[in-house]
Amino acid sequence: MSESTSLYRRHRPHSFDQVVGQQHVVRTLSNAITQDKVHHAYLFVGSRGTGKTSMAKILAASLNCENGGPTLTPCGTCESCRSIAAGNSVDVIEMDAASNRSVDDIRELRDRVAFAPTAGRWKVYILDEAHMLTKEAWNAFLKTLEEPPPNTVFILATTEAHKVMPTIADRCQRFDFQRPSIEQLSEVLTRVAAAEQITIGAPAISMISRSASGSFRDALGTLDQLVSYSGNEIALDDVLEVLGAADADLLFGVVDKVIEADPAGVLTAVEQMARSGRDPARFARDLLGHLRVLLVTQTTGQIPEAFAVTAADPDRLVRQAKAIGPANLIRTIDELSAALGLIRDGDEARLAVEVALLKAARPDFDPSSEGLARRLERLESGVRPVAPPPIQESPPAPSAAPTPPASEAAASSAPPSPPAVAEAEAAAPAVAPEPPKPQAAPTPPEPSAAPTPAPEPEPYDLPKLEQVWPAVLDSLGASASGMVASYFDGTVPVALDGTKLSIGFPADAAFSRRNAERPECRQQLAEAIKVVTGDQFQVEYASLDSGQEVADPESEVMEEEDFIARVKSEFNAEEVI
Repeated sequence: MSESTSLYRRHRPHSFDQVVGQQHVVRTLSNAITQDKVHHAYLFVGSRGTGKTSMAKILAASLNCENGGPTLTPCGTCESCRSIAAGNSVDVIEMDAASNRSVDDIRELRDRVAFAPTAGRWKVYILDEAHMLTKEAWNAFLKTLEEPPPNTVFILATTEAHKVMPTIADRCQRFDFQRPSIEQLSEVLTRVAAAEQITIGAPAISMISRSASGSFRDALGTLDQLVSYSGNEIALDDVLEVLGAADADLLFGVVDKVIEADPAGVLTAVEQMARSGRDPARFARDLLGHLRVLLVTQTTGQIPEAFAVTAADPDRLVRQAKAIGPANLIRTIDELSAALGLIRDGDEARLAVEVALLKAARPDFDPSSEGLARRLERLESGVRPVAPPPIQESPPAPSAAPTPPASEAAASSAPPSPPAVAEAEAAAPAVAPEPPKPQAAPTPPEPSAAPTPAPEPEPYDLPKLEQVWPAVLDSLGASASGMVASYFDGTVPVALDGTKLSIGFPADAAFSRRNAERPECRQQLAEAIKVVTGDQFQVEYASLDSGQEVADPESEVMEEEDFIARVKSEFNAEEVI
């Protein structure tokens, strides 16, 4: 075979013992040959590059080898073996069903089936991409497949088994070819590199195996391309350059910046990736693969052997898996997956990746309700963003605080504890004329976080419910279907008696009210009210007078002091100077 032949064709396995993986197929076919129980039709199913055609040729060579065939170890030197390997055997007919899919093509094949083998003992028909045959062609082929002449074998290879007619699949023995693992791909690459005298390190082989996505043909094709690029000495940098893939340090660095909530660091890492000329979409896929390994490591407590690149630094992988929280990890995976979907839809790749990583690193950059939930989650877990140093520099502002009268300065110097001073300074702007009040702060130093919810449990009155009613409807739209939420458009709380809350419907909303009367709709509304207010109400419905207008909470103008006091009460906030 000429030296210009591709590595994949040159190193195709020629016997069952050379096959890597697919042991269930190898064992079954081997037993069929030794026990003389070869079936007349086989259906090989699997993704591209998993060895379907190679296995079919090995079976054909085993059946027709002139040196002791049928045999499990065809010699590879006889005329039959050499012609089968070259693809010009008169007894082994390869047919591309993608380009020979008509009824006439199948009729021609059916006419040739009637002839006995010429040189060998068996006639083998290999139909590649068999799912491409038309329905009429399948029907014309059905009878021949069901009752072929003696010593005739049909092997149908396909990547989409669901497109093969059930009447055809029922007459075949089906074998599902599994995607090879990264270890199996590395084994083949190492063997081929040694045979071709190619010098390549383990990290480079691992990167090629990862990029092949479970395809022997793609892995060897990439190795062939790298030989053309850099000769017989291939370095990891050559692989990264040709594939446009991200190396392990860059992947680790990006995840570290997400853990640290450092948006500037995230953008710097993306800029580094872009300057290297790598594809942002490929970078996102590599990062997703890295995050998957972190997820498996975090869940199982063990580093998956299938991960090739970072396996060289297992300690760093374990540390990062422990550092990133499960929720943060899942969230980052979701954001990157969504970004890849946007890229497939035509969005600018780099921008989509940057926005996804920024949302992962800083949930406060996400204006959606999901972003709000993430911020609350971080507050509960005590995680603070490292990003905004300007806020860290604001403590010198207390130097401006001594401007109040001397009596207040004397009072502030009395308490020695820094927390008390901080609380006094925070309270000073709200009650500036009365200095004695800040001194009351030192009394609850330890349980200062516990008493703060005390002002919150104020019962909701009707005006307050009217103000939060738009938020209730938004919550209903988020938790229930849009149709259910539409039933309550134009409604407003009209009466409150203890826990009984009456909701007024406009006079022209009879249809919406009838639908809202359903128990499930009433329950969903009650749950939405509880989400916003924290209280459980028994919901009743009423009709609004024709002249009664729904109050618009946004039309109410609130004084600045009242607004600040309400924010402090509702969100347990502190005023920062």
